[in-house]
Amino acid sequence: MTARSRVLGVVAATAATLTLAAVPASAANPITFAPRVDYSTGNHPEAVIDADLNGDGKTDVITADRYEWRLTVLLGTGGGVLGPRQTIYPGDEPTAIAAADFNRDGKADLAVTTSGAVSVLLGNGDGTFAPRVGYPVSGGAEGIATGDLNGDSKADVVISRPEGITVLLGKGDGTLGTPTDYLSGGYSRGVVLADLNGDRKVDIATAGFFTGTVSVFAGLGDGTFGLAIPFPTSVNPIDIAAGDFNRDGKVDLATADYGAGTVSILLNNGAGVFGLPTAKAIGPNPFGVAVADLDLDGDPDLAVSLSGADSVTVLNNGDGTFQQTATLATGTTPTEVHAADVDNDNRADLITTNRVADGISVLLNRTVLPTPKASDLAVSLQASPRVGIMVPALQYAMTVRNTGPDALVSGTVTAAVPSPLLAVAGPGCTVAGGTVSCEVGPLAVGQSVTKTFSVPLKLSTIGTWKVTAKRTASSPADPNAANDSGTPSSCTTLGYIAAVCYTGSIY
Repeated sequence: MTARSRVLGVVAATAATLTLAAVPASAANPITFAPRVDYSTGNHPEAVIDADLNGDGKTDVITADRYEWRLTVLLGTGGGVLGPRQTIYPGDEPTAIAAADFNRDGKADLAVTTSGAVSVLLGNGDGTFAPRVGYPVSGGAEGIATGDLNGDSKADVVISRPEGITVLLGKGDGTLGTPTDYLSGGYSRGVVLADLNGDRKVDIATAGFFTGTVSVFAGLGDGTFGLAIPFPTSVNPIDIAAGDFNRDGKVDLATADYGAGTVSILLNNGAGVFGLPTAKAIGPNPFGVAVADLDLDGDPDLAVSLSGADSVTVLNNGDGTFQQTATLATGTTPTEVHAADVDNDNRADLITTNRVADGISVLLNRTVLPTPKASDLAVSLQASPRVGIMVPALQYAMTVRNTGPDALVSGTVTAAVPSPLLAVAGPGCTVAGGTVSCEVGPLAVGQSVTKTFSVPLKLSTIGTWKVTAKRTASSPADPNAANDSGTPSSCTTLGYIAAVCYTGSIY
């Protein structure tokens, strides 16, 4: 399941970053979505998450309807279709929502920020919930995340407020402990939980709408956190998400900058220190940001809701920079954008909350998985006596032909020479332990290359010797193993006095 929280690399956490089956990053792929399907919610939907609430393996959707004081539950019916609206009272003025198993019974529970409290609603496993239990907190909560903050395998809660964050540690029985407040630059719709400094402890990052910064709280591993460290971003960052945007193994941050009309990328140096932001202009009033592999190329992409343009913009690249590649129409005034596999087809779909329209838009991902590149190598081997004084050596030629469908980058072909013969490698080949290895490539489709080696003969070299050449490695992958090995070549020698070679069997 995934949730409103922006979580990465955390045990028992819910997350807005959705990781799906990936293909190599080089296989760039056009992003395609079906037209939106809208569903009604209550008044002013403020947040949306997904979870499997009834254990049927289908994605369900939940919204926090701020001015109706209700949660909307839309149970998935399969194929990306959501069922009729059901409602739950979570407390007054719900603003954010997350899912986790707070009492460790294997059923999805909910945590909701409400007016002056965090409400916990324990799931019954059938899409319904026990009455809320409220835990008083400082007012003004806007964002929420769940994760294991102290390594006890129990779900904890972090909320964002105008003056900072509040941490509530879970007890594992469905209840939460005493809240602890931490100060920072305020108002953030998103909360990131991730190991930002590489110490294998959960850290926290939030946006700062009023300060133009992001705040990072280093986790101490016991559920407590250091003072907020601010890093500059653009104007009015309202939401925040995390991902490894430049593929260096470090968790980076992205913010939706409401006042600037930009999305900003802050790259991590690995110690939890973030460089100056790279801001990309995308359109009026960016509000929410989500991270997912939308084009199935193995790189994290961004989806940003443009509340001033009734749309979501999608950006991708894979090197820490982003280019807009798609614009998707939504309902009126999209605020939050959430990535989830709504139709359970292993592709990240998008959901937006539409404040003015009192509903959500579901955009199903129809991007086609790219076909991996392949190079089919056909290997053959020819042997012949080398002409000289008597027969001084046997000469072998390994021919590799690329039959496609794509160009070969590199490959290796080998031949095992039987003892007591000793091979001498030709150009581009080596000998180790009786095995001749030759590197080939690049090779265009239809192109061939021949690699050679020889076996010197002695007066005592008497017998029949069979050698087989085969492909042992290649990039891209070889889809056809049937022609990886050539027909064996055999030579019968009478020392260096006489030799005859043939391919295949003589019988």
